[in-house]
Amino acid sequence: MSQPLYLFADSQPLFWRGGAFLAGLCQAAGNSRPNVAYIGASNGDSSDAHGIFAAAFAQLDTGRTHWVRAQYSAEDRNFLETADVVVLAGGDVEVGWEVFTRTGMRELIEKRYRDGAVLVGVSAGAVQLGRYAAVPDANGGRKLLETFGLIDFLVDVHDEKHDWHGLSATIQLLEGTARGLGIPHGAALVAHGDGTFEPLGRAVEEFVLTDGRLRRSVLLSQLQAAHEVLS
Repeated sequence: MSQPLYLFADSQPLFWRGGAFLAGLCQAAGNSRPNVAYIGASNGDSSDAHGIFAAAFAQLDTGRTHWVRAQYSAEDRNFLETADVVVLAGGDVEVGWEVFTRTGMRELIEKRYRDGAVLVGVSAGAVQLGRYAAVPDANGGRKLLETFGLIDFLVDVHDEKHDWHGLSATIQLLEGTARGLGIPHGAALVAHGDGTFEPLGRAVEEFVLTDGRLRRSVLLSQLQAAHEVLS
């Protein structure tokens, strides 16, 4: 069975419970001191964004951590080949995807996942783990970008203030051939290898087009589910 995929709407889950959640995630890699690769291609290798990653993983007793940059040196590639945990950072989905495909990073990320590495997608990185991403085109509209497809859903993040309009429109455009997941601010979703989902922090919404109608369902987080039982 494949490793779980970790999809974060933003960087908040990296600091949950003083790093205890992140430590449990790393243990899933099967190495008590995992080597962790951070890929900042989507944010143009922003040092500020990398600083958030560094602060999060400073909470843990890891092996080595390495910043894989968009220029993708031989050192970057060699480290990624042995990484136990791979973090895809937030930023611009299309910018990062262009780097992944142009450099060959995409194939190596997929191989590491098949070989047992844990993948963590943060914001744009979470979107990239899904089947497609809707990104701006040159005419002011939207186009579909085929992404990793490691889960058979379109993924959108922190767009709850717009009631997931973009995600809903894309699913309708695809005429029901794809389902969607909306992960709100401060939430995470664990996609397990058996096809089940585990929302954390806040509820995640699922979107399915059935008989021409867009249907929405709420996947409760563990905390919310516990509250429902108690009340």
